[in-house]
Amino acid sequence: MEWIVLLHVVSAVVGLGPAYAFPLILRKEKSLEEVKRMADLVTRLEILPKIFGGLTLLTGILLVWLGNYGTFFTLWIAAVLILFILAEVVIIGFLTPMAKKLAMTLTQLTEQGKSETNPITLDLLSKVRNYHIASCVIVLVIIALMVLKPV
Repeated sequence: MEWIVLLHVVSAVVGLGPAYAFPLILRKEKSLEEVKRMADLVTRLEILPKIFGGLTLLTGILLVWLGNYGTFFTLWIAAVLILFILAEVVIIGFLTPMAKKLAMTLTQLTEQGKSETNPITLDLLSKVRNYHIASCVIVLVIIALMVLKPV
């Protein structure tokens, strides 16, 4: 059982840790090249939360099933699952489409020979950053629930 807890915690740290840097990486810049570089970096690093976030979910379900943490109807476990679904809705439903739109806009501006961002690009960048912040806040609440385990 301890190895499952270890795998759960390590996968959460490795998977979610980089996500907390995304809002800091995605700062407003006037240079189109810099914004494009930041967006590309975040896109490459997003593989970690995708892989290890899934592993965290699977090990968490396994821990509830095999351990003595309670049932899926225990308040804190149910809240964690609901918040996890909410985080996925934010990420898959809002953040990912907005990030794709930002990437497409950056590509178009580059193809047009532009070197500076425009208000539309900065607005998209701000929305992507805000969705990252929202998902990070949700995950912080999840972590608090898992540590505190309120009844």
